[in-house]
Amino acid sequence: MRRRLSIFVLLGLMAATAGCSTGDAKKNAPTYKLPEAGTLHDNIQGFTARDISYALYLPKKFIPGGTTAGSGKGNTLKAGIRRWPVIVAFDPHGAGAIPVKKYMELADRYGFILIGSNNSKNGLPVNETWAIVSALITEVLAVYPVDTSSFCMAGFSGGSRVAAIAAMDFPIINAVIGCGAGLPGGTLPTVNRFSYFGIVGTGDFNMGEMLALEEPMTGAGIRHFITTFAGIHTWPPTEVMEEAIRWNLLNAMRDRTMPSSDSTVAAILEDMRKKVTVLKAANRLIAASDACREAAQFAAGLASAEWFSVELDRLRKLPAYKNQVDYRNAILKKESVEQAFLQESLASKDLPWWNHKVEMMGSKNMKGKNPEDTLMNSRLKAYLSLLCYSYANSAMAHHEPELASRIISVYEISDPPNPEPNYMKAVLLAGRSENEAALNQIKVAAGKGFSDKGRMMQQPEFEALKSSPAWFDLLKPMK
Repeated sequence: MRRRLSIFVLLGLMAATAGCSTGDAKKNAPTYKLPEAGTLHDNIQGFTARDISYALYLPKKFIPGGTTAGSGKGNTLKAGIRRWPVIVAFDPHGAGAIPVKKYMELADRYGFILIGSNNSKNGLPVNETWAIVSALITEVLAVYPVDTSSFCMAGFSGGSRVAAIAAMDFPIINAVIGCGAGLPGGTLPTVNRFSYFGIVGTGDFNMGEMLALEEPMTGAGIRHFITTFAGIHTWPPTEVMEEAIRWNLLNAMRDRTMPSSDSTVAAILEDMRKKVTVLKAANRLIAASDACREAAQFAAGLASAEWFSVELDRLRKLPAYKNQVDYRNAILKKESVEQAFLQESLASKDLPWWNHKVEMMGSKNMKGKNPEDTLMNSRLKAYLSLLCYSYANSAMAHHEPELASRIISVYEISDPPNPEPNYMKAVLLAGRSENEAALNQIKVAAGKGFSDKGRMMQQPEFEALKSSPAWFDLLKPMK
């Protein structure tokens, strides 16, 4: 089992960074009774703005039931109140509880407040997203005892782009953890500079985009690291997110916003050494070299990185390493061409062609080939799913039901477990007053995991379904 850093050591380190003001809080500053610590709260209504909501986890060491005047301008903390690092997360579907629940163990281990927006989601106008982010930052600073030297934004997919936009617009944000998508429009920060830790799965259709951040960020002098994990387009596993949090922790030591700890640095680097050894033994030489580079950056200015530098040099001299790098680069070029072809084919190819195409993307047809081929096909299937989702929504918004229906059929072929194609089918069917067929499609979607009662209730095409007993049966188990 991988050695963990002592939670008590780390919490002690984080506590040592928590500065306290020497003055009293302003007499008229509002105070807020905070929710219970050590408990996942999936829907906190905004204290300062009632039109926002968020999921919240306060670490177990947080004072339960405490009150605070926050840490923002005009809300000076009372002497003795500890200030906490904060991570604000953005899910592409506005499901703030997903990242909060997934990473609340890390919040306990490393001592930070964890918040997930329930309002920000894909498809919103830019000005609306900006207003949500602004209101949430105001809320965090006004309500919670935040260590403003450690204010991090995290996000997945479209939420990753939101996190980056927020950091570009709000100087108080000093770190971003971007998962599964890069910066909006490839724009690099110019005025507000922040540290950036990028995470992407090797089966994620955005892998090429994320890896391509390396060169421009290096050229712009932005402190960053991009890492991969064996997975698809999703929030990263806890152990991978932990690397990002450790990176921020060590950056704080380098920046002297928290005291340095030789034992903490040594424990992190020992874990990294073990990771390199395991990856090398598995012949995952690119991943092993990336881990060496990551560890060297972790150690910079804090400890010797000699072991990792020597190991990286050895790896790069191996013929097998060069072969793996060359093959991956060739695959990424091929993938870019294939993405363009899929986009062109969406409106022109029939369903039998798509059935065959998707079948050939399956890993069962890739036996005996380089693993990078299988990963490319996994990324292309995910790309096709997102492409269909976007194009189908556009066709429906422009009242082109025949085009939408054809694209939704391809969507279902490309991503069978996804309930979204069936939900979209239900919307089209209800729009044609084919109510029984629409209810059947909703039932199929529910069987695949669809459970968004609020969305169903607000769907205008479903008004005529609401008098059916089957409608109420479908709603009962939903949230």
